[in-house]
Amino acid sequence: MKKPKKTIMLWGAAAVAVVGALCFPSPSSGQAAAVAAAEDPAIAQLVNEIAEQHNKIVANQQAIEVKVNGVTETLRIARIFVSRGGGKK
Repeated sequence: MKKPKKTIMLWGAAAVAVVGALCFPSPSSGQAAAVAAAEDPAIAQLVNEIAEQHNKIVANQQAIEVKVNGVTETLRIARIFVSRGGGKK
């Protein structure tokens, strides 16, 4: 049985479209934003400022954790001394 020429042409066009899409993909929106950031110095400066703020926040969080751990240790020691003293009389 012979296939009609239109069917063969449609399959051929579909194959060309698939090969074209696989060989020449368009950049995604995330890639486009990265390219725009690399090209625009104002955006690059904002990204650097945000990264700097993030580093400051991380450092502050670590300092807070150190202080909270110190207070926790002080409370633990205070509870030990209270329990040795017999509590309220």
